[in-house]
Amino acid sequence: MRKITEIRTHVLKADEYPLGGWILVRVRTEDGIEGVGECFVPDRDGASASATGLLVDRLASELIGEDVLNLTPMWHRCYDVCEKIYDRRGLAIHALSGLDLALHDAAARTLDVPLSELLGGRFRSEVPVYVSSIWVDADDPTQALAMTSDYVNQGFKAIKYYGWTGFGRQPDRDVDLLQQIRAAAGPTTQLMLDLGRPGCLAEAIQVARLIEGSDANVYWWEEPLCSTDDLENLAELRLRTDVAIAAGEREMTAFACNGLIQRRAVDLLQPDLSWVGGLTEGRRIATAARLAKLPWVPHCWGTALHFAATVHWVASSPDGFLCEYPITPRTAEARASRTPSSMMTELVETPVEIVAGKALVPTGPGLGVVLNEDALSRYEVG
Repeated sequence: MRKITEIRTHVLKADEYPLGGWILVRVRTEDGIEGVGECFVPDRDGASASATGLLVDRLASELIGEDVLNLTPMWHRCYDVCEKIYDRRGLAIHALSGLDLALHDAAARTLDVPLSELLGGRFRSEVPVYVSSIWVDADDPTQALAMTSDYVNQGFKAIKYYGWTGFGRQPDRDVDLLQQIRAAAGPTTQLMLDLGRPGCLAEAIQVARLIEGSDANVYWWEEPLCSTDDLENLAELRLRTDVAIAAGEREMTAFACNGLIQRRAVDLLQPDLSWVGGLTEGRRIATAARLAKLPWVPHCWGTALHFAATVHWVASSPDGFLCEYPITPRTAEARASRTPSSMMTELVETPVEIVAGKALVPTGPGLGVVLNEDALSRYEVG
């Protein structure tokens, strides 16, 4: 009764990716249990999402008739297929990620346990989250400052900021903006920056010194240099600044993340379950980071399904301490109305509950959230 009988995919659209950006994966067993997963391809023309859906179908053909609890062997069978199509890092790993998440959800539902229990048990029933990400208009930061105050008043203890064209090129302006953000957030809120993409190491060092000198007490600076193409300079930057350097969201598989760990290129690792190969590979990455005494905080910029899976992962990890919460508006139009993505608010019947800046780990079977079929029909491409 635990054999897999069907695996289906749906390409989803929303305002931020109007032609498709998310691939929903549904795994069904012979006893009628269904698990749901997700992979994310940030390509606004939708072609990559559609291609990834086809790759899920190719991997799925290997798994029909398999025991849904046979998670690790199934992952490796699919990974071997990725090698055959010369894609052990690209879209096939995106596809494997969504499939693996759906298999974990189905396995936990088969056992009638929360996903965190399938992963070995939870260390915490609440997971602190950080707000991601407030867009800053450098010419008029009024809205960003107001949103900062609102989130702090709601009990959030950490906030990340995005946007801010030309960050680092007008030092006086940028220091002033950092200080305004700190004043709005108060002295104890953790602040993270996902902005500024210096063109070279020397420029990155200058911007890091600007952040240091601002007295804004920034927790981390995210992806200042490319971790894939510019790893050595990223490692050098880390050695030459007191600002914590975070990266890893774009890395695929534990092998790639292990490169960042071994090179000591980051102060904080950011693996994404929808990109690295799902929970099977995500757990290996968390173990590698633990052995290296390297903190990790998952990247999470997907749907309510992805967020639920990530919360379970952090809750079941001994070193898990924080999770990204992508609840801020993701387009210019949405920012004007402060409307979050429909992928976070509509795709499941009842999203993971947030209380005073912490996600309450779902206690129901599997992910602990239920897919909203009406929303699925509204947002499915085609």
